[in-house]
Amino acid sequence: MTGNQISLYIHIPFCSKKCPYCHFFVIPDKESFQRKFLVAFLQEWQLKSPLLKDKQIISIYFGGGTPTRLSLAYLTKMVAVILSSKVAANCEMTIEANPEDINPELLQTLKDLSFNRISFGAQSFNDNELISLGRGHTAKQSINAIQAAYLAGFDNLSIDLMFELPNQTPSSWRKTLNQLRDLPIKHLSLYNLTFEQHTVFHQKKQQLQKLVPSPEECLPMLQEAVESLKEMGFERYEISAFAKSKAYSLHNTGYWLGRPFLGYGPSAFNYWEKRRFSNLSHFNQYCNFLEAQQDPVGFSEQLAFPHNLYELFVIQLRLCEGVNIVAFEQMHGPLPGDFLEICERLIVKEKWLSRDKDRLFLTDKGMLFYDSVAAELI
Repeated sequence: MTGNQISLYIHIPFCSKKCPYCHFFVIPDKESFQRKFLVAFLQEWQLKSPLLKDKQIISIYFGGGTPTRLSLAYLTKMVAVILSSKVAANCEMTIEANPEDINPELLQTLKDLSFNRISFGAQSFNDNELISLGRGHTAKQSINAIQAAYLAGFDNLSIDLMFELPNQTPSSWRKTLNQLRDLPIKHLSLYNLTFEQHTVFHQKKQQLQKLVPSPEECLPMLQEAVESLKEMGFERYEISAFAKSKAYSLHNTGYWLGRPFLGYGPSAFNYWEKRRFSNLSHFNQYCNFLEAQQDPVGFSEQLAFPHNLYELFVIQLRLCEGVNIVAFEQMHGPLPGDFLEICERLIVKEKWLSRDKDRLFLTDKGMLFYDSVAAELI
């Protein structure tokens, strides 16, 4: 990273319906809401534009919600405004998409707007599991959407997959993994189902947990996924991320390395000048603040030394290459001795960390207990 490189995240909050496991901020897909959102985004862009001076944008990520639900006319206006700034020639431009939204007109528009990466919310290639997740597509629609995007010229495609699902079996998981062999994807994010607060699944947690594979079943499923993906040519470069041909997510890697980023849209997070803050997670309030030319921040936090270093270190530790302690201290400042003593204990006693000269990284065991590692270090 260089000092002037930044990323942008744009939260598009619209969904045709909210999946029962989803904890992200979403609102109904209505034309009146979309029109209001566009106005608010343009106001927020103007408000934050002074921050972009002398900065180079190296990644842009449209997430949600479902960005592909946004009117193509509105999306075109938003992208035109963004690209009027100092955007790197090889800027990674990603948009999240649901398979059921893909059609030739959409794909052509995305190409014309300079998007060069699509991330599909496939989640599973088992129709029964997709139904239990409340998804609006079938396994076949995912396959068709991925292949259509590839044929339209998108050669940097990513998908999300989930495991530890209700009624998921080792056999159904293996079927999903085997489907990957025939798909032209370069990147995959692997998540286990979590019962987040304020979701339908959390309300039904007690009954749903009885349907989720046991821990004795889940560990072999994860191990099978890691081995299968490796055999298919995917490199595990972060705890939950796998890539072929070094097609790492430039945007997500920035999160892990502490690259500054600005977020636009309701609930969007920002990391700027060592401060974390997020926009209001309320659509009308977000819009009203911007209409009054006020910053729509709903949460702000700036950790004091040394806790700011601890957090940056632990987040970077998610990368399989680990943390080069010398380079980290040159960029962020010296780590306290007691912190490094804890790291040493996690190497010797817990076997969660390993060290190779100046580099500290998670062991295979440490990847399974990352939350515990983070708790020890933070």
